[in-house]
Amino acid sequence: MLEVHACPSPAKLVRMRAVRIEAPGRVVTIELPRPEPGPGEVSIRVEASAICATDRRLASQGTPTPRIPGHEVAGVLADGTAVGVQPNVGCGRCASCAQGLENRCPDHVDIGIQRDGGLAGWIVAPEGHVVPLDGFPMELAPSIEPLACCLHAVAMLDVGPDEPTVVVGAGTLGVIGMWALQAAGARVAVVQRSEARRRLAAELGADAVLEPGADVEAALGSRPRAALVTAPSVEALSWALECVDVGGRVHAFAGIPGGAPIDANLLHYRHLRLVGSTGSTVADYRRARDMARSGSISLERLPSRSIALEEVPQILLDPHPDPRTLRFVARP
Repeated sequence: MLEVHACPSPAKLVRMRAVRIEAPGRVVTIELPRPEPGPGEVSIRVEASAICATDRRLASQGTPTPRIPGHEVAGVLADGTAVGVQPNVGCGRCASCAQGLENRCPDHVDIGIQRDGGLAGWIVAPEGHVVPLDGFPMELAPSIEPLACCLHAVAMLDVGPDEPTVVVGAGTLGVIGMWALQAAGARVAVVQRSEARRRLAAELGADAVLEPGADVEAALGSRPRAALVTAPSVEALSWALECVDVGGRVHAFAGIPGGAPIDANLLHYRHLRLVGSTGSTVADYRRARDMARSGSISLERLPSRSIALEEVPQILLDPHPDPRTLRFVARP
């Protein structure tokens, strides 16, 4: 009797290099089978994937199961189309998803966090979250994702032309958030503890740069009407609530380990609006791509360094990264 054995598909025979978080503080570069797309998904050959503060946190704290991080990704489809990946994948059934707000979905599964990401040779992603780059440079494309997050956040602050605002923190999101506020017409002061990051924010176009405790009102000519808090600390958020003008708006744009107690009297008596968001939508991602491509926000100004995939584990676990290098972009 003839025995028939199932033949593995060609994709299963192809292997790739990938960075994987194995346990808290343990990150390795390994070889794995290339992932196969499921229904409604496409396969992307990764060309560039950036390291984010979220990736560093996952590397330090570990993940429930071994995970390939990397949610700021760009690559090429089988037909040669250059694409970026919007990583916040909703269930597609809830009220938030019906409004196009996948980042608010209670059952979201984010690429690079709850499912494998782009610090690898290949990635699979839902077709609806794959966005053509339309000629945008591949090496800059991973920065479209944090720009999309910042545009989503800034839209919630309703800033107007020449409105005084403040950004707390001058990391990647602080700088891109500053540019997003300026693109909306605002004047922006950046408050940052690190002297090196203050100098960097000044070089990258801040209207004023201050250390904590300095007089923001004097620097801007009036109290800020809105604040974008990108520093993950209770002190930063509490300061912003006290700093903004009566009737001002504050966006909590950074998660805070252990949470943050808030003085409700500040909100109540000063008529403040406190909002927050995480991630972005596919619409935000497309808008970010278009703004970056038009030059209205110049992502090429972000201080970055290209690295090999083998360098990623060391950089993810580095407790003291170079404060003047905001972006590390891996090229598999």
